[in-house]
Amino acid sequence: MIESVKRTMEILQYIAQNGNQVRLKDVSEHLQIEKTTAHHFLKSLLELGYLQKDELSPRYCLSSKMRILMPPEVSAHMLKQRFRPVLQKVMELTGETTYLSIQMGSHIRHELKCDPDRNVRISLELGKEYTVMNSAIGNVFMAYSPHLRDHIIRSLGSEEAEQLNDRLKTVIAQGYADDFERMEKELNCIALPIFEQKRLVAAIGVSGPAYRFAEKEMQEAIYYIKTYL
Repeated sequence: MIESVKRTMEILQYIAQNGNQVRLKDVSEHLQIEKTTAHHFLKSLLELGYLQKDELSPRYCLSSKMRILMPPEVSAHMLKQRFRPVLQKVMELTGETTYLSIQMGSHIRHELKCDPDRNVRISLELGKEYTVMNSAIGNVFMAYSPHLRDHIIRSLGSEEAEQLNDRLKTVIAQGYADDFERMEKELNCIALPIFEQKRLVAAIGVSGPAYRFAEKEMQEAIYYIKTYL
């Protein structure tokens, strides 16, 4: 076990469980470490933004940034139960394939889909991990996940990185992502984010052949999703 990691977690746990207003001396005595050592840990956590100092006394407390370490209490199973009726309704109204997707690190996975009863429909495999690049769904996750966005941009050339940055800014500004045959020729897609406790937990997409799922139909799909979410 790495001692510095162990100490950091012990300090955070101690602060959280002991009034969330502790002194340097409290941390030093509780963990049985020198004050200078405790001060280094606390200073690092302050600089990282996970702690803040009380304005009236030399005490430390956990900051609101700690909340980002806790994911919303929703599972893929819960998401599928909740949004299955939405996918079904939007599929019926648009006549195109609808699907629910989640982020898995630098990949996405489609958890649920509703296919229309039509001769021509898209091929989408559940449970398979897909790259986030080029797809509307991927753009949604990159737009709202700075870590994912930065990871992808580091692997691109300057011109491609600039184009992606501009595209993701547009996604945030308009509240949805679109894909006009970028991921696959003759296939258009739209995707909208799903938030839980102000954090992105999934995305809903609609895809169809470009000849019948054009800009007008895509805008209608966006309207239907927003209506039934």
